[in-house]
Amino acid sequence: MATMIPDTAKQRVVFPSSAEEIFYRAASTGLGAGWRVYYSCVLSAFEPGEGIQSNEIDFVLWHPSAGFVVIEVKGGRIQIENGEFFSINRQGEKFRIQNPFNQALVWKNRFYRFLKRENMRMPVCHAVCLPNLDESELPVTAGVERELVIGRGRLANLEQTLNEIVRKSHLEKYLKFVNPREKAIDRLVNGSHYESRKYLREYIDHHDLRVADIESIQESLVTPVTSALRLGIEGEAGTGKTMLAAMLARRYRDEGARVLLTSSNPLLNERLRADTGRGVDVMTYSELASRFGVELLRVPSGYQGKLEDWIQFDGPEKLKQAIGQLDAADPRRYDVILCDEAQDVQPFWWEAIESLLADSQTGRFYLFFDRSQGVFGSGGGETLFVPEQVLPVAPPYFPLVHNYRTTKEISTFAREFRTGKQVLQSHSARSGFMPQVVTYKDREDAQKKLEALLLDLVRREHVRPGEIALVSARNPRSPESILAGMKSSSLGIDDGVAAPGGVQVATVAGFKGLEAKAAILVNFSEHKMEISNPIMSSMMYVAATRARHLLIVMLREGDSKIDAVSTALKAAAIPGSVGSLVIDRSEEVFEAEGVVTFFDPDRMGSLTIDDGERGRRSFLFFPYDLVRAGLGNIRVGMRLLFRPRQIGEVVVASDFRLPRAS
Repeated sequence: MATMIPDTAKQRVVFPSSAEEIFYRAASTGLGAGWRVYYSCVLSAFEPGEGIQSNEIDFVLWHPSAGFVVIEVKGGRIQIENGEFFSINRQGEKFRIQNPFNQALVWKNRFYRFLKRENMRMPVCHAVCLPNLDESELPVTAGVERELVIGRGRLANLEQTLNEIVRKSHLEKYLKFVNPREKAIDRLVNGSHYESRKYLREYIDHHDLRVADIESIQESLVTPVTSALRLGIEGEAGTGKTMLAAMLARRYRDEGARVLLTSSNPLLNERLRADTGRGVDVMTYSELASRFGVELLRVPSGYQGKLEDWIQFDGPEKLKQAIGQLDAADPRRYDVILCDEAQDVQPFWWEAIESLLADSQTGRFYLFFDRSQGVFGSGGGETLFVPEQVLPVAPPYFPLVHNYRTTKEISTFAREFRTGKQVLQSHSARSGFMPQVVTYKDREDAQKKLEALLLDLVRREHVRPGEIALVSARNPRSPESILAGMKSSSLGIDDGVAAPGGVQVATVAGFKGLEAKAAILVNFSEHKMEISNPIMSSMMYVAATRARHLLIVMLREGDSKIDAVSTALKAAAIPGSVGSLVIDRSEEVFEAEGVVTFFDPDRMGSLTIDDGERGRRSFLFFPYDLVRAGLGNIRVGMRLLFRPRQIGEVVVASDFRLPRAS
C-alpha cells in the first residue's frame, strides 16, 4: 500500500470537501508500495517581481520510477463558460472557481524551480481530479487537456492512470533519475517549506454555523426551568449554563420583571450585558456588594479581624444588614436573581444575595454551577466544592448533559482533571482535533515556539488573532511567566499582555465562563503546585474547556505535569479521534472503527464501538451497504471503518471500508 502523509489510521485528517477525501481514499487503497502521498501541501517561494508567494495544492505524489505528480482536486459538478470554471453544489448553487488546470500548472512550475534550487533533478507533472465527473463529460477546449483529467472512470484504476499521465508528460530519458532517500523526499515535501493544513478556518466556520441550532435547543429548556421558583442548574463547562442564564434573563425582563444576573468574572459580564441588553442588571458579586457600601474582598479600615473572617462572616453580614433596610419597592430589589458561576461564591454570601428578592415567597432564584470549578471560590482553599452542602438551593438539580462548546476530544481530555464527588458527566457529539502538547526548555525557547504556533494558526490556518486565547496559570506579567517581555506586534501581544484586536491573554480565573476558538495553555509549569492538588487540577480543567475547537498545552521539559497530561491524552484517543472528517457535509461525518458483533447476511448486522464518554455504542448496518462497498465474507469479530448516519430517528452505519494496516 501507499504511504499516506498524514495517515488517517494514526490521526484526525480534516477534508474541506468530500472530493478530496474521495481521492485520498482512492490513493490509499489503489496505489501500491513505493508511492508516497502528501495531502495539502503549501509552497512558499520568492517570485521575481512578486515577492514571497504562498500556494497550496491538494496532493503531491511521489514514486521512485515516476517522480512527482501534482494534483488539484475539484468537487461537485463542473461548468465551463467562456473559459471560466464554475462548481455546482448539491443544492444547485453555482460558484466561480479558479481554473484547476492553471492552479496545478502554476504550483508545478514553482515546485520545479524549488527542486532546481535544492539540486534535485526529478521530473514533475500535473493532473486534475474531478471525482464527481466522467472524463467524457468535459468539453474539448484549448484550456482543458482530457489526458490530464482523473474522473470517476480513471480514478477506479488510479495507479494505471498515474503511470499513463507520467509517461505522456515526460520523455523516457527524463524518467531515468537518481532516487533520493525517502527521508529526503519527506524533507522536501513535508518539511520546512511544506505543511499539511488542519483546515481549521473551514472547520471553525462550519461548526460555528450550528450556534443557532444550539440556541434553539437551550431555548427549549427555558419552560421546564421556569416551572420552579428556586432551582440549581448543574453542568460541566460547555453545556450552555451561561447561555441559558441569559435566555432566562431576557425572558423575565420581557415579562416586566426586575432581573439581576451575576457572575464572578468582569470579562464575562461585559459579554452578558451585550447579550441581554437593557433592562437586566449584570454585575459581579463584589460589584453588587459595593452598591451598598460593602467591599466583600477587601478589609475596611479599622477592622481588627483577619481577611478570611471579613470575607466569610463579617462582610456578608454587613451586606445583609444594608439590604434589609431597603423597602420592598426599592429598585435595588429584584423579582428574579440569576447567579452564574455559583461555585465561586462564598457560602455565607448567599443569605445576603437572596435577601435582595422583593418577595421571598414569589421571587425567583436560580443558581448555575459546575462542581468541578469550586476550588476558585466557595470550595474554600484546597477543599472540594459540594453543592449539596453549601448552596442555598436543595437538590435535585436540573442537569445539563450536552456539551455544545468543546469537541469530544477536548472534553474527554479535560474530564481527566475534574474534581468533586458525584460529578455530572456530559457528552459531546462533535469530533475534532486531538489536543496537542508542546514542550520547551526555557523561556526563550517557549517564546520562540509560541510565536511559531501563533503564526501557524494565523497565517496558514487563517484563524484571526482575536479568536486565539493564551490562558495562563499565573499572572502573565509576573517575572516567572514565559510571556514576560514577549512582543509580537503583528499578533497583538506587547510585553506578554493582550493589545487591542490581538490575541487574548488572560489568567485561568479571568477567562472563566469565556471561550476561544483556539486556546493555548501557558505557565502551568511555572506554577509550582502539583497537578494532584485540587486547585491545580481544577485550573487545568477550566483552562482546557475554554477551547472550542483547538487546544494546545505548553509545558516545560521534565515537568511532572507532563505525565498527567499524557494520561489525559490517552483517554482522549477514543474511536473517532482518528480517521477522516469531512467539513462540507452537514451530518455527523466522523469516521469510526467498530467491531462486528452480529451479522445476518439476509437481514442486518450490528457494529459496536467503545465511545469513551458515552460508553459502548452499537450501530445497525445492512448487507446492501456492504455490497456497495465491495465487501464480502463479513464475520463476527471483524473490524470495519464506517460513518454513522442519521436515518429518521435511527443512526445506522454506512460508507464501509476495511482498516488500513498500521
